[in-house]
Amino acid sequence: MSTLDTKTRILAAAEQVVLECGVPALTLDAVAEAAGLSKGGLIYHFESKEALIRAMIARIGACMQKRMDKLAAADGGPGGWTRAYLGAAFPPPGTPDDRDAMREAALIAALGYDPALLAPYAAEYAGWVDRQKADGIDPVLAAIIRLAADGLWLNEVFGISAVDPADRAAVLQRLAGMTRPAP
Repeated sequence: MSTLDTKTRILAAAEQVVLECGVPALTLDAVAEAAGLSKGGLIYHFESKEALIRAMIARIGACMQKRMDKLAAADGGPGGWTRAYLGAAFPPPGTPDDRDAMREAALIAALGYDPALLAPYAAEYAGWVDRQKADGIDPVLAAIIRLAADGLWLNEVFGISAVDPADRAAVLQRLAGMTRPAP
């Protein structure tokens, strides 16, 4: 098994521990057991719990980036990157991307107890903001759309029903519509 495969297996095991048992249960022993490795085998790849958490958060950012890149490439027009941001944060319900996005949201909420550990995600987010500024639409409007999406996302992460579930799709559709030029 390659080092990359082992690291992926360790990260998946760490995510499982956090999602099933919470952040307090995230120990190197628990992750090693869930990954089917010795603690020494885990430490070979991640020298500390903090290094493991940083890698988990980096993986979350990379997954979001991959979804955005795919959607932006398929769109290509002005505002396409902003629409890709919306689509990556809120994939169609019931799809594999939707399950991944929900898992990632839960992990960010759980791991967000230490802002220093979120620094890699914050840096990636800053890059997304820069891309949005050059998206071919009014940068202030793009920021408003992104911030509205972030607010909806955070409300959902923390279980706050800010938008009636029946209206959620219409809200997302309206935000996406705001990225297109007026007819």
